[in-house]
Amino acid sequence: MKKRITAAVAAALIIAILFSVCGFAAGTKTDALLDKVSNSKEMSVTLTAGNTILGSSTDTYYIDGDAAAFDWNNGFITVRVVLRDGTAYAYFPMLPFFYAKLDNTGLVKIDVSALIKNAVGLTKGITHFEKSYEEELDGKKYYVEQFNDGAQVTLKFYYDGDTLKLLSVYDAKTKSTQNTWFENISFTVNDSITAVPVGFDVTPFLKSLFIAFLGSMVA
Repeated sequence: MKKRITAAVAAALIIAILFSVCGFAAGTKTDALLDKVSNSKEMSVTLTAGNTILGSSTDTYYIDGDAAAFDWNNGFITVRVVLRDGTAYAYFPMLPFFYAKLDNTGLVKIDVSALIKNAVGLTKGITHFEKSYEEELDGKKYYVEQFNDGAQVTLKFYYDGDTLKLLSVYDAKTKSTQNTWFENISFTVNDSITAVPVGFDVTPFLKSLFIAFLGSMVA
């Protein structure tokens, strides 16, 4: 895809990667979660991005059929990008009457939920269930399901009850660990989140800023 792919579609790809890297063992919590991801037309995932002077920063990705959206929140303000029918719209949810848009993204009527389902199908079986156990992190006990790719990658899924809270991926080759914290996973999305904003189009004034923001999301 071209560099100008929008943040919302990049979000769909990220979700596909997060949930489709394993060939899960039947009966595991991760297998049940994967089934939901594969069969859902709607989904939202909120990730903890870090801390700012204003509070906890989060990234939320939404998928609703052939539409997608991305929310970036720095603990005080939220910026939303919506992708519908090949056009990307950006606005502040607290000021929904002003928006900027980017036409002709080259992604017309893309079914991002189908994209994820296909990704899951293509990658299923790559890695294998290894074991399950309990582990304590920061004074809290989690149920962990561990997988490996038979070579150098180990993936650990940490659950609080049936809710996925952390995906930890260890690469033995680079001796590095990538942790992804989940604040929320939902399989319903309010239609208003992926709706085209109505109000004043301020694209002529903010187009350069909008393009720079999208570029930072996919860099």
